[in-house]
Amino acid sequence: MSGKRSFPPAYTQDDAQKASEHLRQIIPLINKHKTPVNPVNYAVWYEYVSGDNEQLKRTLDLQLQNKLPITTELIQTLYEKYVLFDMPDRLELANKGLSKIVNDTLSHINQVETTATACASDLTGTQDSLSNYADIKELKAIISSILVNTETLTTTSQNLKAELEKSSSEIQLLKSELEAVKEISRIDGLTGLLNRRSFDQELERVCQQQSHNTGIVMFDLDHFKDLNDSLGHLVGDKVLQFFSGLLLKYAGDKHIAARFGGEEMVMIVLEQSMVDTIDLANKIRIELSESRLKHKKDNTDIDPVTVSIGISFLLAGDTANSFLNRADQALYLAKSNGRNQVKVN
Repeated sequence: MSGKRSFPPAYTQDDAQKASEHLRQIIPLINKHKTPVNPVNYAVWYEYVSGDNEQLKRTLDLQLQNKLPITTELIQTLYEKYVLFDMPDRLELANKGLSKIVNDTLSHINQVETTATACASDLTGTQDSLSNYADIKELKAIISSILVNTETLTTTSQNLKAELEKSSSEIQLLKSELEAVKEISRIDGLTGLLNRRSFDQELERVCQQQSHNTGIVMFDLDHFKDLNDSLGHLVGDKVLQFFSGLLLKYAGDKHIAARFGGEEMVMIVLEQSMVDTIDLANKIRIELSESRLKHKKDNTDIDPVTVSIGISFLLAGDTANSFLNRADQALYLAKSNGRNQVKVN
C-alpha cells in the first residue's frame, strides 16, 4: 500500500506482480515465526514487507533485532495500532463527544422552551392589564404591535423546537449506531466473545476495584492443533464457536467471557465463592467432553473434545498481570497432569 494511508486500509495501487512478490516474502516470515496464516497476521506482514508502514516496520524490526518472540498477541496489537490506527479507541472518543453534543442540545431545547413559555405568560398578563386603560390609545396600539410580534416569535420558537426535536432524534439514532459500532469493536469476530483488548480493559477495571470473590478461569482446548491438522481449520473454527457458546451460556449477564488467543478462552467470574467457581468450571468441562459434535458435511461424529482449566482468585494488591499469571500457571499444571481437569493456583 502506498500513498496516503486510510481506514479501512486500501491496497488498490498494488498491482498483481507487486502483490505476488509480497506473498513470496510473507510466507517464509509466517513460517519462521510460527504465526497462523490468517487475515490479521497476513495484513501485518504485508504492511511490513511493503515498507510503506514505517511505524509498524520499526516496531517489528526492533522486536526481531532483540530476538524477542513474535507472538499472536503482538501481531494483534500491531494490527490494531498501525493497520486499524487504534480505531476502537478513536470510535470510543467520538462516541463520548457525540454524547456530549446530544446532552447539550437537549438541555438547550429545554431552556428555550421554558423561557418562551414564561415570556408568553408574562405578555398575556400585560395585555390583560392594559385593556383597562381605554384612554391611552396610542400606548395600546404600541402594545398590540408588540403582542403581534411576540405571537410571531412564539410560533417561530415552536417551529424551531420541532426542528430541534427532529434533529435530536436523528442524533440519538446516530448515537445508537455508534454504540453498536463500539460494541462490535469489542467482540471477537469468530467466537462472539470479548476480544483480547476488551478483556484486558475489563481485567484492569476489576483489579482496580479489588472486588471480593472474583476469579479468573482460563480454558485451553486440549490437542486443538491436532484437531486442526487432521480435520481442517473450518472444523476447528466450528469447535471454537461451539465452546464459546458454552462459555456465553454459563457466563450469562453476570460474568465476563473473552477469547484470550487462539484456542484459549477466559472468564472473569464475579461475586462467586471459590467452591462455586470451581463447580462452574467443572460443569463447562463436563458438558464439553460429553457433547457429541458432528461433521456438517457427512454427519459423522467428531472425537470428544476436552478442555484444561486453570483458576486463580483475586488477592489484595493484585495487578492484572499477577492475577492472570496465577491462572496461567494453574492451567499449565492442568495440562501437564493429563489435561481435561481443573487446577487452582
